[in-house]
Amino acid sequence: MTRGFEEFFRTATGHRPYPYQSGLAARGLPRSLRIPSGGGKTAAAVLAWLYRRLISAPETTPRRLAYVLPQGSLADPTHARIADWLDRLGCADQVDLHLLAGPDAQNGTWRRHPERTAILAGTHDGLLSRALLRGFADARTMAPVSFGLLNTDTHWVFDEMPLMGPGLPTSERLQSLRDSLGTVAPTSSTWMSSVGTGSDADGPAAVRRIKRVHPDPARYADDVAAALIEAHVPGTQTIAVLGSARRAREVYRALRAARPDRETLLVHPYARALDRRERAAELDDAGRDRIVVATGALDVGSDVSGRTLLTELAPWSALVHRAGRCNRHGEHPDGGDLLWCVPPDASGADTDVADWLDAHDGETVTTTDLFRARVGHGTPPSPVLAERDLRAMFDNARGAAPTDASPWICADDERTVFVAWRAWESGEPAEDEPEPARTEQCEAPLSDVRELVDGGRVWLRDPADGRWRHAVSEDLRAGSVVVLDAARGGYLPDAGWAPESAVPVASLFTGRRPSAYACVAWVSLDQHLVETEEEARAVMAALPGLPEEQREAVACAARFHDLGKCHDVFQAMLRSGEGGDPPAYLLAKSKAPWSTGVSTRPYFRHELVSALILLSGEDWHTPRVDPELVTYLVAAHHGQVRVSVRPGADEDAATLLGVRDGDRTPPVDVSTGDRFPAQSLDTAAFRPGGSWTPRVVALRDRPDLGPFRLAFLESLVRIADWRSSARHDGPVEGLVP
Repeated sequence: MTRGFEEFFRTATGHRPYPYQSGLAARGLPRSLRIPSGGGKTAAAVLAWLYRRLISAPETTPRRLAYVLPQGSLADPTHARIADWLDRLGCADQVDLHLLAGPDAQNGTWRRHPERTAILAGTHDGLLSRALLRGFADARTMAPVSFGLLNTDTHWVFDEMPLMGPGLPTSERLQSLRDSLGTVAPTSSTWMSSVGTGSDADGPAAVRRIKRVHPDPARYADDVAAALIEAHVPGTQTIAVLGSARRAREVYRALRAARPDRETLLVHPYARALDRRERAAELDDAGRDRIVVATGALDVGSDVSGRTLLTELAPWSALVHRAGRCNRHGEHPDGGDLLWCVPPDASGADTDVADWLDAHDGETVTTTDLFRARVGHGTPPSPVLAERDLRAMFDNARGAAPTDASPWICADDERTVFVAWRAWESGEPAEDEPEPARTEQCEAPLSDVRELVDGGRVWLRDPADGRWRHAVSEDLRAGSVVVLDAARGGYLPDAGWAPESAVPVASLFTGRRPSAYACVAWVSLDQHLVETEEEARAVMAALPGLPEEQREAVACAARFHDLGKCHDVFQAMLRSGEGGDPPAYLLAKSKAPWSTGVSTRPYFRHELVSALILLSGEDWHTPRVDPELVTYLVAAHHGQVRVSVRPGADEDAATLLGVRDGDRTPPVDVSTGDRFPAQSLDTAAFRPGGSWTPRVVALRDRPDLGPFRLAFLESLVRIADWRSSARHDGPVEGLVP
């Protein structure tokens, strides 16, 4: 590894660092940073943090970097740029890099290895929703782990904070709550912007001429297309940035109709992963003679440039970023042309911006001119995240009225859902059809999908009983996952999300193919408990900040987490599969569990049984552990039994999550010396009015814990369980990985 930051930076980027970039590496990332567009903010933040984490200050630098782009941005180019830097530095094996944007966000290795240095790149809706335990692209049961890790030992960098709407005050409030409620390891934030009254760096000497165009609202798309064709200079790239995906599609179609011979590219985030990445990759070839039609996806995080750029009137912060894509690097010595127009739905909120542009019509402006211009760019009021709101969101129980985090993250017209297409002969999903995989999904505007609800076009799994049904408008909120009939259209490979299209969509559903890797051995309950404690102690040894009593609580919870698997219902399920003749001892894992039989009790949760066993006696208590904390960590280790617990949709009054009052568990002896006698189970503590929820609330609100620390401890137990289970995974005969 290189020693000095200048050599480090040059190796990564091929360029010498600006003085301010070197200063960040020496002093650390500040709370705020204002740099003109094109001034190298991404490299400054990422490489300064990376240099300090790997070389100059590893002990005081958070081990995770969350690099956050505004919602609607294409995170793929930023992710690819960081990957290239890591490769050039030769440290790709030391630093995990993940894309947490939209449907691509499920990669879970960053959660399985919290001790590793990691960079998480994504958009603010996906990342902030995870930090609020309501991840828009996160499974409900994974949300506590995302929440625990992102609010611990992480440095957040918000790129272009003025473009984040309600997400900006929420990000500030979250940092304040971390500071006041406490985290296991320091977590900090940096907010960056290209809009302000001063400069921390000199931007490129790019110039562009301002000119207004006047499309007729009655034929808006055709007139904008005509203006682009007239302004386009052969042999160069022209970019048009529209304020909505719908208008972008309309202008794209108008261009294709008017000039079918000209290369035209449509870029926005509302596309399936493969198509979106192909569009992003095509943007890299900046020397093409073409017209690129885009949404605000190019405002931040891309290095694309055009000689000519047309933008709709927008808030000043967004307009400055778009202008930064015009002759971005000064590659056109005669300057670029910056065209602008007023969209049909203009609200009048951007009058100051329009006045400034009109006043400078025909003039040539530089990046620094735009950066220093004093133009009103206030943001509309947004709800303030209160401490009570954060505490309320700690409960993510299935079937509860969920706290909707979207008002704290994005404006109403920016909320999105995730859509997949399936081909059904019957016109509807099968009862046992799985939910869409990430590769199937396409992010789409929530307002567009709501328009499809009438007529039964939208399907989802009912959050209460898990059955497929037609969605109603009230079901849909930011982050919902829905399915459409592929035969009825709604998507085009070159245009992405296209609800007006009736062309059948190619379904990406690959069926219910089991994993090629699974448990390949019979694992006793005792062995699994002991190995999970070993894994918990190993991961904690690599992580700083945990007091000894909390370490012991995590280790103890890991040792007891699966006691409930001794229940006859779970043992019968493990033994009913196709793994051969099972041994007689109590099992924790079944050979080839993907082929095991279905539980005889719907909704059965073995971790509820584990918690009931611990609640029934005090023989396992030791002076070094907090029994209340241990019991919670045991109950919560699958993300299903946490603050409040609700029965399945059709369970009777004597049954809770498959556990019946009066069920008996056999005695369990653990080779650590812990012994649990046979007992009769009573679920009263977990029902409304019982003692469970007040106990958990007391833990959540304890000054030495708080929601951030408690979720982090919860995450460690789950991670230890994943790792100990993985010890016995292997390829299953007859299946190809």
